[in-house]
Amino acid sequence: MKKKVAVQVDKTNTALPNWDLSIGYYKGLDDPQIELDKESLKRLSKELELYRNQLAELEPYQLAVLLQKYESMIELAHKLSYYAFLYSDTHKTDRAANNFASKINESISTYFERLGFINYELNSLPPEKMIEFLNHPKCSYWIPWLTRIFNSYWSLNEAASFIIDQKSIVSSAWDRLYSETCAKLRFSFNGKSLNDAEISAKAASDDPEVRKKVMKEINRVYKNNADVFTLCYNMILKDKETDDTLYGFDEPMEESLSSNHITRENLLAMSGEVVDSYIPISQRFFKLLAKMMKVDRISYEDRNFNPIPAPKTKVTWEKCVQKVLQAYADFSLDYAMSASSIINQNLIDVPPAKGKRSGAYCIRGEYPYILLNFTGSESDITTFAHELGHGVHHLLLSRIGVLNDSTPTALAEVASEFAENLVFRQQLEAAKTDREKLRLYINRVEEMLQSVHRQISFFKFENRAHRERRKGELSTERLNQIWREETSRYLGFDIGEDGECLWMSISHLFNTPYYVYSYAFAGLVVNNLILAYEKWDEDREFETKEDFPSLYFNMLASTGVENFVSLLEPFGIDATSPDFWDNGLSLITKYIDEIERLAKKEGLI
Repeated sequence: MKKKVAVQVDKTNTALPNWDLSIGYYKGLDDPQIELDKESLKRLSKELELYRNQLAELEPYQLAVLLQKYESMIELAHKLSYYAFLYSDTHKTDRAANNFASKINESISTYFERLGFINYELNSLPPEKMIEFLNHPKCSYWIPWLTRIFNSYWSLNEAASFIIDQKSIVSSAWDRLYSETCAKLRFSFNGKSLNDAEISAKAASDDPEVRKKVMKEINRVYKNNADVFTLCYNMILKDKETDDTLYGFDEPMEESLSSNHITRENLLAMSGEVVDSYIPISQRFFKLLAKMMKVDRISYEDRNFNPIPAPKTKVTWEKCVQKVLQAYADFSLDYAMSASSIINQNLIDVPPAKGKRSGAYCIRGEYPYILLNFTGSESDITTFAHELGHGVHHLLLSRIGVLNDSTPTALAEVASEFAENLVFRQQLEAAKTDREKLRLYINRVEEMLQSVHRQISFFKFENRAHRERRKGELSTERLNQIWREETSRYLGFDIGEDGECLWMSISHLFNTPYYVYSYAFAGLVVNNLILAYEKWDEDREFETKEDFPSLYFNMLASTGVENFVSLLEPFGIDATSPDFWDNGLSLITKYIDEIERLAKKEGLI
């Protein structure tokens, strides 16, 4: 058995920490460095524009100078835009913060609006010039980026690029309106006014009447704001259609497939396998839950309820950090050390707060800031492990440069999903009774279904919405109907009117079209990795599981420059096999089998 390594946690500060944006960005909205950086952007933009119509005549060392300036400009733009984004996400009800974010994004767009020629001219170079640049040592650092630009079939001409850049200023306003409206929502519960994170925490209540009341209240509040949300979504859908036309994409999903470096066949095969598994996997699981709950079938609000009670005590932030770091250390000390560096730099905003965005995320870059809404629930441990997994991934990617890093969304979730499994394995190993193991397996399957089956139902919803929007604006009633059909399809029962407006709460549908399938894609990739890890010693005579973490880190560090098929080859995984997606789904089946076995053993079914 692998030796356990104790992880020490700083106990000197018991308050829930907030992030310090000055570590990676600025000291405040009035920090003079902001104006200095904007001036630097303006200067670099003017210097780069001097290269217009000159790229075909450049020597390799001159191209290297151009790319150094271009990369510096992008890094400065990220510094400004990430700060504006992070600051406004914890000050959603502050008009000054939101105006600042809007002005920063407009400024950045202005600085880049005249630089579309760089991609266009490089893409238009004669083959011999492309080869010259790719083979010269001065340009070698940017080979991944240059290769993508040279091979890009959808590169825009300068006029179309200018239109999209200008349009993006207006387009982003719809997502901003959506986010600000969500931040202002208040939910009523037992005479108290709650924000999104607080009402969502109530949904895990042991009382079925409370769960039902919570879902009805969430649905009611979104329904009362349906006019705004429906308008935002219709405009986002129309905006996506306009971009697709400019890029020459025939299908709404085509841009996402291109940026994810996967084929339409990959996506359809994956989503088809998941849909085919609705009955033997997700619906089987929900029927097992119903048996354990002694009901004919579960209700929509019960889909994430675990009938095996969790410990009543709240998880402290200190304990959450300790558990996650210990799970990381059990896999690899290097992994835990990287994660610790994020925690120790004050890059995490932990507590829920008025005006703070709900949910959780981790932002890319050398300083991977993490937003949480920690309430002390057991699921918060998994959420933290998920986002911290992103953080470690971003640290590794920061070494390859912002131009070279083209990590697709379909691979961006691999690190986070794998981190969730590390925590699950740690919890399972520490479990003292079969009933405790049963509770953990139920939690894990619920999380896996959320990542795979539920996200594919989201994908089906948005794909239908994007297609239908091309024929005209969609009503709230029509969007509700599509949502109800696709959600009920994966659950195996009708969700009813009290859940039909909940599509409005899925932020990815609004701010990142065609992102949701990435969770399912990554989940099944990770499941294949887990299965390979579990039988690592069986098929390899000289390699041990200690080799796996180093291969895993190499994979994470290369997601920006390699496709998922080649990334999985070192693990002995053939992602081109017809059985690849089904193999990933088989791990969920394996866990459900264990749930059924343990439930019978405990006399619950």
